[in-house]
Amino acid sequence: MTISAVLTATSLLAACTTLPDSSNPEAISTYAPTPTQDNVPEPVQNQPSDLMLRDFFAASAHPSSDHQAAKKFLTDKTAQRWQGTGSAMILDRMDIASEGEASRDKITYRVRGNIIGTLGIGGVFNPEYTAFETTYELTRVNGEWRISNLPDAVVLDRQDFMGAYQPRDIYFLGSQTKELVPDRRWVYNRQQSMAASLVSLLVAGPNPRLAGAITRTLPKDATAQVEQGESGGYNVEFSGLKDLNAQQRQELAAQVIWTLVGADIRGPYGLFADGAPLSDQDAGKWRVQDVSQFNPTAEADVPLRTLASGVLYEEDNGQSRRMSGWINNQYLESVAVSPQENIFAAVVGRGEEKRTLEVGGANDQPQRVVEADALTRPSWSSDATALYTVADGKRVIRLNRTPNTGEVTAQAVDTSAVDNLQADDQRISVFRVSHDGARAVMLIQGKIYVSVISRNSKGDLSLGKPEQVGHQLGDTAVSADWTADGTILVGTRANDAPIWSVALDGSVSNQLSGRNLSAPVVAVASNGRVIYATDARALMQFNYDSQSARFWREVPSMQGQRAMPVLGY
Repeated sequence: MTISAVLTATSLLAACTTLPDSSNPEAISTYAPTPTQDNVPEPVQNQPSDLMLRDFFAASAHPSSDHQAAKKFLTDKTAQRWQGTGSAMILDRMDIASEGEASRDKITYRVRGNIIGTLGIGGVFNPEYTAFETTYELTRVNGEWRISNLPDAVVLDRQDFMGAYQPRDIYFLGSQTKELVPDRRWVYNRQQSMAASLVSLLVAGPNPRLAGAITRTLPKDATAQVEQGESGGYNVEFSGLKDLNAQQRQELAAQVIWTLVGADIRGPYGLFADGAPLSDQDAGKWRVQDVSQFNPTAEADVPLRTLASGVLYEEDNGQSRRMSGWINNQYLESVAVSPQENIFAAVVGRGEEKRTLEVGGANDQPQRVVEADALTRPSWSSDATALYTVADGKRVIRLNRTPNTGEVTAQAVDTSAVDNLQADDQRISVFRVSHDGARAVMLIQGKIYVSVISRNSKGDLSLGKPEQVGHQLGDTAVSADWTADGTILVGTRANDAPIWSVALDGSVSNQLSGRNLSAPVVAVASNGRVIYATDARALMQFNYDSQSARFWREVPSMQGQRAMPVLGY
């Protein structure tokens, strides 16, 4: 059977505007053929009123046909007027209790919980944490309970939401690093053609918050048709790409292929444009290896180095060896190493001394590029051409490095969006840039924020509005860093939950194993399947592939030392 869907950016957005308030999550499912509705909750004969209400919330997670599944739980009159306008609200839990006096044919329930986020147009998750409380009125109709009065909103329990939607990364080209940048979307999981849904989101364009960090490859009037290949894989036929050059076509191919690969949609991938192969690839057929250089989750091949008592060490056959050269000529407070070229960036100084940022190769003469009372640990771009630090908790500085000469120049980053945070002190204690260069994770007063790094047409840089993520952690965060797949590792000062993994859109926060970890966890890093954490006692490691133990162990070469892990970036 062949499944196809014709997709255009303008028609997709127009389809969205026919939905209530232009932001109903059904916008995702309208891009593809009608999803299956097997095993979706339906009203049950003689069902108690409270259980019927819970089934209504479960059915609300299925948006097809203007929430037809949920409307079966409403009275006919209510179903005609209920639109479920606005973004879907996702609650951490649903506490349901009757309110007031109930009669034989009428009952009112008060529903309470905390909103952990909203799901907007295109499956964009917007994190928040606010209280939710409202009432639902139920009436008997022909002996069966139905909802007769309710808010004009879609409200979902987190478990129901997670069961009906799944996160998928739509990849766009970064404007600064030319690497693929993930745009995380939540897609209804009963699509008949997940490939068509994902390509449609790619055609429609990135989340507006990412606009300043993205180079849009597809013209706004481009269209795409997705078909399942007769011998496996998928064919994508674009139109309106006549003005794209060879490089842009390869970049588009990378976006399509890695978007599909990330959703476990296997190739080969037939990519065509305006009736011809997208590029010179054989008959338009592409495989993952054709765009392997764009792999968005590739790990940097950088050995573990460690920083202990102001001295930098490197691993050598399972032993730690003090590094030679300028890097250890003075006390080091923090160090970062570029994933390419092995360029070191070191914050030098201790106690009441001024802090100085020095940059250079291991055998070069370093440059002193920034001086301040305090400097955050430096954060490299993937290609060793850009470096970020924060001076005195306020001034975000990008250091631009010329590869041929090694010359480093400073560029200020506009942080006015951070200044607008409702906090007593907006000082940034940790600032780490994602591997693709598009986002930064910041710690401010123990809370976790993610901000997009945007560049305008003049080359000026700015931080977008900080979005708080990991609300469950409160203000306990003391360290943070990115993993290769775009999630955020967070170390805390909480003994019962010392380390977490947080999704970049704030939709999910998972407490990781804390066995044999002692808070505070003041540094975190990851390299493939190994996570490193500096706790109250030592440098610890957790190997996901280890079958012998499921707890944290000391890094053998640094036993007895409270060292900090130093990997790429």
